[in-house]
Amino acid sequence: MEPIVNRFGYLLIEMMIVLLIIGIISAVAYPRYDSFIKNRKTEYFIDSFQREVTHMQQRAITEGRIYSLTIDNKNHFYEVRGYGSNKPVKRFFPEFITFEGHSMLLSVQFNQYGNISRAGTLFIHSGNHSYKMVFQIGKGKFYVTKQ
Repeated sequence: MEPIVNRFGYLLIEMMIVLLIIGIISAVAYPRYDSFIKNRKTEYFIDSFQREVTHMQQRAITEGRIYSLTIDNKNHFYEVRGYGSNKPVKRFFPEFITFEGHSMLLSVQFNQYGNISRAGTLFIHSGNHSYKMVFQIGKGKFYVTKQ
C-alpha cells in the first residue's frame, strides 16, 4: 500500500528557504540602493543650486539691486536675499550635504551689474563625493566640477 500524498500547498521549510533567499538579496541590494538615491538627490540639488545662483545673478542685473546668498550648514538651508526686496527666499537641502568655504565665506553676493563681490571656491560634500564650485571674477563666471 502506497502512502497518500496531499500536495496542495507548500511546506513550511520551502517557505522559509524562499524568505531567506529574498532576505539575503534585500540585505545585499539595500546599501547600493541607498547610495544610488543619495547620489541622485545630490545631483538634483547641485543642478538646482546652480540654477538658483544663475537666477539670483540675473535678478540682480534686471532689478538693479544687490543679491546675496548665505549658507547655513547647521540648519541645512540657504537663503537668497535681495536688498530692498520684501522677503528672503529660504531653501532647505538634504542633511547629508554640507558646504565648505575654501577660499571664500559661505556666502555669495552679486552687485547690481551681475558681478560677484568676491571670487573664490566652495566645496559641496555629499557622502563620499565632493563637488567644487568656483566663482570667477566677471559676469556669469562660475562652474561646478565633481572631484
